[in-house]
Amino acid sequence: MSLEYPWMLLLLILPFIIFKVSPAYMQPAASIYLPFFSRIVAATGQAPTSGSQIKQRKRIQALALLLSWIVITLCIARPVLIGEPIVTQKAGRDMMIAVDLSQSMEQKDYLLPSEEPSQDGQLKAASNVSRLVALKSLLSSFSQQRDGDRLGLIVFGSGAYLQVPFTEDVRLWQTLLEQMDTQMAGPATAIGDAVGLSIRAFERSNTSQRILLLVTDGSDTSSRLDPVDAARVAAAEGIEIFTLGMGSVDTVGDDQVDFNTLNKIAKITNGRAFEGNSSTAIAEILAQIDKIAPAKYQQNSFLPKSDLYPWLLGPMLVIYICVWLSLTIAAAVRVRRRAYAD
Repeated sequence: MSLEYPWMLLLLILPFIIFKVSPAYMQPAASIYLPFFSRIVAATGQAPTSGSQIKQRKRIQALALLLSWIVITLCIARPVLIGEPIVTQKAGRDMMIAVDLSQSMEQKDYLLPSEEPSQDGQLKAASNVSRLVALKSLLSSFSQQRDGDRLGLIVFGSGAYLQVPFTEDVRLWQTLLEQMDTQMAGPATAIGDAVGLSIRAFERSNTSQRILLLVTDGSDTSSRLDPVDAARVAAAEGIEIFTLGMGSVDTVGDDQVDFNTLNKIAKITNGRAFEGNSSTAIAEILAQIDKIAPAKYQQNSFLPKSDLYPWLLGPMLVIYICVWLSLTIAAAVRVRRRAYAD
């Protein structure tokens, strides 16, 4: 048990101070008013006395009043019963994942091992899947390991769109990840706009750990905001950007990934740039990211407190009412006996 406001116990001495300092309360008694009172005093030679009297409390009244004041003072000091510490955990890091949904993500040049066993019990051979299908599978597995983080999802093509605001519901995040498809955001690639939109999403974040995983397989072709300039703003906001280029640095032509820009973005924001030219490489990259920026919890603990004043105030009121009733009944009996005697 503990007192929240122990200094309030100083009020215990307040009645004794008032009793010593202030004059006693005088209650007028029954009297007859005489217009010639001064003559009678002069004729009899007696000194007049006060017509008021100080009524004395009974012992039970004094005890009830003292007990009431002590209990009320204790209640003001707020006695509490402290319970066992309760530890709560909440997300310690916000991670936004921005995925390129341009038309080039439809290319079936990635291998994805099948998780379904064949008739002889062996796993089926890896099958050719599109870049987006491979990415979905790997990101879904990656999200399972981010217990403790809030995840968000941005899709971008010709424009950038917030698909999932930051949430701790991994299952919801995976469901919306699975529903996205190529060209739903347009056929082009707006890397700078995706970074800019992530900055706006992080404005509502209360955590100091902010990470953006930017996944693309092309070059910026339609952004209104230059990707490098957007990265500078992100760095000022404390956002680390990890870039993942889905393709090879040896690719030339329209399908070439702008690794130079991705490297600049990562370097400006103190992040890292990766080359994911295969499903295996992407899986390894996601594992590296998981080690570099592991999922993080923030723990808060507090002591539950239960107020005890009702357990003091309740019995005190009962005692006070019982004393008042007993004194009232006793006074009524005395009056009745006097009336009967008269």
